[in-house]
Amino acid sequence: MLRSITSHRSYALLLTCTISLSLSSHSALAEQVSNSSNESLCPVINDNATKHIAPPVFKPENNQNTEISADFTQSSNDGTTSLDGNVVIERHLLRVTADHAEYDKQKDTLKVSGNVHIDTESLSLDADSGTVEMNKSSTPDNTTNSTQGNFKNIKFFIPDSNMKGKAESIKAGNQAANGSSNKNSTLKNASITSCDLFDPDWLISADEIRLDHDDEYGSADDVILRFKSIPFLYTPYIEFPTSDKRRSGLLFPEFGASSSRGIELAVPWYWNIAPNQDAVIVPRYMEKRGLELGGDYRYLTQSTKGKLQGSYLHDDDITQEKRYQVRYQQHSRILSNLLFDVDLQDISDADYFNDFANDIGSTSQTHINRSATLRYDINNWHARALVQDIQTIDETTALSSRPYERLPQITFNGDTEIGSSILLFTLDSEFVDFAHEDDTNTTGTRTTVTPGLRLPLSGSAWFIEPAVKFSHTRYDIGTEASGNAIDTEDRNVPISSIDAGLFFERNLDNGYQQTLEPRLYYLNVPFEDQTSDPIFDTSIPEFSVAQLFRDNRFIGGDRIGDANQLTFALSSRLLSPTTGDEFLRASIGQIFYFEDRKINLNSTDTTVDTSRQSDVIAEFDTNWGNWKSNIDIQWDTSNNKLSRENYFLHYMSNNKHLFNIGYRKRLDINDINIVDIEQTDTSFVYAINREYTSFVRWNYSLKDKKDINSIAGIAYDSCCWSIQLLAQRRLKNTTTLTTSNNDDYDNSILIQFVFKGLGSISGSSARTTLEQSIYGYTDTLQ
Repeated sequence: MLRSITSHRSYALLLTCTISLSLSSHSALAEQVSNSSNESLCPVINDNATKHIAPPVFKPENNQNTEISADFTQSSNDGTTSLDGNVVIERHLLRVTADHAEYDKQKDTLKVSGNVHIDTESLSLDADSGTVEMNKSSTPDNTTNSTQGNFKNIKFFIPDSNMKGKAESIKAGNQAANGSSNKNSTLKNASITSCDLFDPDWLISADEIRLDHDDEYGSADDVILRFKSIPFLYTPYIEFPTSDKRRSGLLFPEFGASSSRGIELAVPWYWNIAPNQDAVIVPRYMEKRGLELGGDYRYLTQSTKGKLQGSYLHDDDITQEKRYQVRYQQHSRILSNLLFDVDLQDISDADYFNDFANDIGSTSQTHINRSATLRYDINNWHARALVQDIQTIDETTALSSRPYERLPQITFNGDTEIGSSILLFTLDSEFVDFAHEDDTNTTGTRTTVTPGLRLPLSGSAWFIEPAVKFSHTRYDIGTEASGNAIDTEDRNVPISSIDAGLFFERNLDNGYQQTLEPRLYYLNVPFEDQTSDPIFDTSIPEFSVAQLFRDNRFIGGDRIGDANQLTFALSSRLLSPTTGDEFLRASIGQIFYFEDRKINLNSTDTTVDTSRQSDVIAEFDTNWGNWKSNIDIQWDTSNNKLSRENYFLHYMSNNKHLFNIGYRKRLDINDINIVDIEQTDTSFVYAINREYTSFVRWNYSLKDKKDINSIAGIAYDSCCWSIQLLAQRRLKNTTTLTTSNNDDYDNSILIQFVFKGLGSISGSSARTTLEQSIYGYTDTLQ
């Protein structure tokens, strides 16, 4: 059975009207979202405005009843009944009030006039007059029932979406035949807005709107969108959905401008392929680049969801080359414990993200992942099969230095109790076949099997966990260029450790609970010569508190660091005794070495590390009301100075009042490269008043003395429309650029213009950029 994709798309005018109108908004793959606006945002200031009063709710046994009241009632011999003064007609979820009503029993018609007001669950409607024709049988065999309603000079209000409208007339019909129905409505000279109907900032009008409530779509002729009474968008004909039911059609155009692409205009088209499939096709014109075709395709089945994204520019006007990007993602749950994931992507060239992306995260990418993974879990045991190829974006990277392909990697790990004891048997195993695009690089397979025993013991205020492992590694390697195998000896390394800690707590006078948690971790790994072993996927991780308690100072299976060392760490937390919420955490730790370390990442490096202690690592985190902070520091004990500093402060009272400031400095010299960074990062969102909000983000490199990413903007948010205007100056590629000139940067203007209840008419680039650039910010101006 196929499942329906639940993130729906809408386009153009979203309007539905029966005797009870409703308006609904849906999300689009292009993220042109139509969100409802709260009625209180546009307060009713005109006494003539339509107001909604909830209709009566009858008990189930009375659902078919009709209750009628009036000041005066008069019946005639011809079968008509007249009602005058405060006429009220009520049915389940429906109320009709008027000054005068007349019911013709023979014709089965009801006429109302004078201050006609109708309330349904989702709509209020005012009219000068109206007629409802209730023909119980319109065919000789009495198989067809029909109801027709006509109202003149109407105004309507939809409380859920705060939409108001008016029309010269509305004709609503409901025909039923042989169990089927045909509900439709026609509005003449209609208009709709979410602003004050009598003085709207924006207004959509059409000569005629036709609505099919069974198929849940409508059409309109001669549609004009006005802003501040100025027409700026016209279409002679349009179709649109009227519910959560998706329907193919054009989405609102997107536009923007940047120094690398010039003025941009995109016209997305949504394709509702099937209940479980849809797509958005996006032709995009770029002044400096040319015409690009992009799109997104999604599908959903009972076990799988997938997404295909891509864009193609046949002939870039600047580079005179084809430019493209494509990515396919899939997640499948074949069985409850059997998962399959795919992530495949490709780009045409190293500068693609620089030229076409708006966020610093994409432009600073140096590699893109291409992989397929099969996972199987049963109890505490986990198996994984991975095929992976990592594409290097930076074409200046030497071919021999690019990552290896895993074709495949198979892992199996887990633990289980031995008999009825608390002693655990553990196993970590891996088989990898490494391939490389450089034929001169060493390639081949690596097999690692690491069985072990672990004894977890604990009490209310202590724990101790001794463990032993035996790591066996075997290589079968050679080079494609020579075709010869390379002899390597199997590597066998025993690993033993003891992890122990205490837990103290006390209640403070202010009602909080403080903990003190000392921890010791002893690790012993004898030296085993590994200079003949290749380096396929092994690296040195960044030093952190977590690194203090790892049994290998390397990441990857090509190196096992020799160790005879003791880690001492101390943590303290401040907790709420009732909820357990953590307000403060402080940790500090250091490793003390009893022997020299001889194993290095680079086989040619014979340096022996003779230091007797590691750097001191400390972390301090707080989460107190509207405030959050994080401090990470690393003290270089050899040079008596800080080698890594990270300070971050965050304040947020609401989405329109937040502030972030951060500073980071890092100097890391290892066998592979040198990392030297010193940056500041400041951002804030500040509501100047109810309508205006300012945005700033400034990421600056103190070392290079240049901006990394700068954003400044302002937003106006009224009760029925909003606009965001942003200017961005973004460093194209922070990993390869070494000089500072104007060509290093992409300068862009981003605009998001939202008619509330209707959606964004300029795309979502401004919103997406703000949410990605300012920590804690979520857009609410839709």
